Amino acid sequence: MENGQVFVLMIIFGSFIFAGFSQWMKAKTDAMKKAAREGDSDIRREMRALEDRVRVLERIATDKRERLKEEIDAL
Repeated sequence: MENGQVFVLMIIFGSFIFAGFSQWMKAKTDAMKKAAREGDSDIRREMRALEDRVRVLERIATDKRERLKEEIDAL
């Protein structure tokens, strides 16, 4: 084979390798984006649950009847 033919074959094979690598990177990126979205929804769900718990605790702490009951029990 001549040098020119080897060079052309290297360009062709290099193009195939680059195309395959590009497709692999795109698939990997899409998978990471999907995982990030799912992780975000889990975090949001946990945040809502914690906010609900804090609301309940605030209501208990500020409820006058509950405080009065605690004061009576403390006597």
